[in-house]
Amino acid sequence: MLIMQQYYCPYCHSPVSSGQRACQKCGHQLTWTTGSSVQHEEVREKSVDEQPEVKRHWLWPLLALVLIVVLAGAGVYIFLRMSEKPPVIPATENSTPIEQSSPIIPDTKAPVISNISVDSIAYNSVKIKWNTNEPSTSQVILRTSDGKISSTDEKQAMVDQHVVELTELKNKQRYYFKVRSVDQSHNETVSVEETFDIGLTQGVTSIGVASDSMKTEEPQPSVFRTVISGKLVNTGEVPILTRNIEVWITITVGGKTGTSEIKADLDPTPSILNPLYEIGFRAVVPSRTEPKYTVTPKIIGQ
Repeated sequence: MLIMQQYYCPYCHSPVSSGQRACQKCGHQLTWTTGSSVQHEEVREKSVDEQPEVKRHWLWPLLALVLIVVLAGAGVYIFLRMSEKPPVIPATENSTPIEQSSPIIPDTKAPVISNISVDSIAYNSVKIKWNTNEPSTSQVILRTSDGKISSTDEKQAMVDQHVVELTELKNKQRYYFKVRSVDQSHNETVSVEETFDIGLTQGVTSIGVASDSMKTEEPQPSVFRTVISGKLVNTGEVPILTRNIEVWITITVGGKTGTSEIKADLDPTPSILNPLYEIGFRAVVPSRTEPKYTVTPKIIGQ
């Protein structure tokens, strides 16, 4: 009985016929040699060993996995670093202090007023001018000879050269005024009082005894003297320096013949006697008897 040898494809192990050139299943080219079945088996095994390696496709998924792991680790590291609090650096003696902004020093100084002047612009109008050392408001406080006080509207513009116009002033009048300025910090300055005239005749001076101002002080039992006092008033149109005023009192004592003159002392203030203003005087009579007297004021040099 003839036993036929069964052959297999060395690549896919499918049955093949002897002498077949290619596997009908996978198309692998077959090589045949003579010999026993053992030889054929060796040929088969050799064919199996010589078959090309199957290409493996697992490398790219592995690289992708490694990349994902690396990126995830980097993200976790960055998150942890951002969540950390900055370290507290202890202060040392040699450490540089942190610079701080200088505190704001409030302005407590009032404006300084200077160069006050009066410019006439008409018979009943003037301009008051002055300067300040810092920007400030402008206002004039006005007083008349009869004591009435008024003021202009305060100019809110912050300037250092000030001009305020006064209008509708009365003729034949002397006015007394002060200037006022307030800076941005509400510090206020008011000048000393000054004067200007409207329509007065310059150079006319006159002085007289104020009516109902004279009186004689009764001497005390232990004081052997009599005091005569009164007030003088400037009846002229211009100011008079107090040092240029003299007051003489002519005294006639009852029961005696003849008269005597005594120079009275003036009050130390004011140093300038403006028109319609008064100043006191006082004279001591060395007698306990009330004398008869007359008062003669005069201006030196006239």
